[in-house]
Amino acid sequence: MICFLYVLLSSFIPSEKEFKFQNGDLIFQEACSGDSDNTIKAVTTSIGNYQFTHVGIVYIDDKDSVYVLEATRPAVTLTPIDEFLYPDNQYECYPKSVVGRLKQGYIHLIPEALTIGLGLIGKEYDDGFILGNDKYYCSELVYDILMKANSNNHVFPLNRMTFKSEDDGKFTEGWIQYFEKYKLPIPEGKLGINPGAMSRSDIIDMVYSFE
Repeated sequence: MICFLYVLLSSFIPSEKEFKFQNGDLIFQEACSGDSDNTIKAVTTSIGNYQFTHVGIVYIDDKDSVYVLEATRPAVTLTPIDEFLYPDNQYECYPKSVVGRLKQGYIHLIPEALTIGLGLIGKEYDDGFILGNDKYYCSELVYDILMKANSNNHVFPLNRMTFKSEDDGKFTEGWIQYFEKYKLPIPEGKLGINPGAMSRSDIIDMVYSFE
């Protein structure tokens, strides 16, 4: 059903020249390659046929310049939109980027959320995916600033994180190597949120796809 709705939506999506970002738009990305990206894909589920590995939130300044506020290594940063959509990397393709827009009942939270988010620029990236430690991973940043703008009430729900394969119920080799690299425990079963789960939320509409 989700796939059908997404195909139906796609027929009404404007061309890239016509599309205009709005403050607070969420941009979900599916990376085209890379070991760490494939590790994320192995344990997450996204809307439609996507396998999102990253998300950021749009900020438009008073000169109408478009940026993406994102938590990425080494720290929370403000990235120009073209650099976010078409990054320089070692792969042969750009990430797939899909724009999600908060539904009307949540639009009022965006100005305060962005003000909070801009104040977090420079905060360290959270390699351990732990909530509330003054470090941030990508979906945690979006979750946290919207929650704080909503008087500390959840906007996106948290879920129990898993780093195990659906096929055999064991930790994937990619995640084992990841946490060994950073000398961190695997936070299996801890509360958290990932881009895929966020993309499936019923409080956003998918409005544009850069493909």
